[in-house]
Amino acid sequence: MKELGSAESCGDVMLRAWRNRTAGKALLVAGIAAVGAYAVGDLLSGLLYKGYSLKDQVISELTALGSPVRPLMLAAMTAHGLLLVGFAVGIWRSAGRSRSLRWVGPLLIASSIVGFFTQVVFPMSSRWMEPSFTDTMHIIGTGVWSLFVFVAMVLSAVAYRGWFRPYSIGTLLVLIGFGTASSIAMGGVKENLTPWAGGFERINAYAFFAWLVVLAVTVIRRSLGHLTVQKGVVETEVAQTRAPSLVARG
Repeated sequence: MKELGSAESCGDVMLRAWRNRTAGKALLVAGIAAVGAYAVGDLLSGLLYKGYSLKDQVISELTALGSPVRPLMLAAMTAHGLLLVGFAVGIWRSAGRSRSLRWVGPLLIASSIVGFFTQVVFPMSSRWMEPSFTDTMHIIGTGVWSLFVFVAMVLSAVAYRGWFRPYSIGTLLVLIGFGTASSIAMGGVKENLTPWAGGFERINAYAFFAWLVVLAVTVIRRSLGHLTVQKGVVETEVAQTRAPSLVARG
């Protein structure tokens, strides 16, 4: 009876591990869904906004005061933010003993909150409107969001060695380069002359989103590997528990 109880407890451990992995995987997949929600919102809003240029106008102009597609893009960004929060929780659950990865989840949650307030509470003004206090706060919020994302990417690179580290560093360089290029291009917004501002910013944004997808896949694969190791340990413990009784019977 004692041996049976040991086997059952090992089975319970594996069942809990499987359930935790399923829940964790669902949260991590939410990160990929977050990218999809944002991309769909960006494309639809840009196409529905008459006169808007995906190449020459930045994404924030879709949620700007006076934008006819502001409700649509805000809905997409809200869905994106909620899914990203779920993804961040999944990262935190999967961090294990990794101190650096343990901070990535809270940083992504903080970036989602800042991003929400930046777009909803402090949107930029449309080009034909006079700049206001919200424009200043929008710029500050974007800077804070960028800081949170930058630190999260650095910590993720520290957590995972191998090819993921140089990939993360390369993505950071892309973000810095094209983010700067977009900011310079937006210098002519008063003259309504911002060539490639939107194109540069979208390269920046979707490079980050691609990194999020790669991070999600990487963490999912590591989690699967951890479960396999855990299963092997449990099976070994069961075998060791049964071994004495088999020897005694022999």
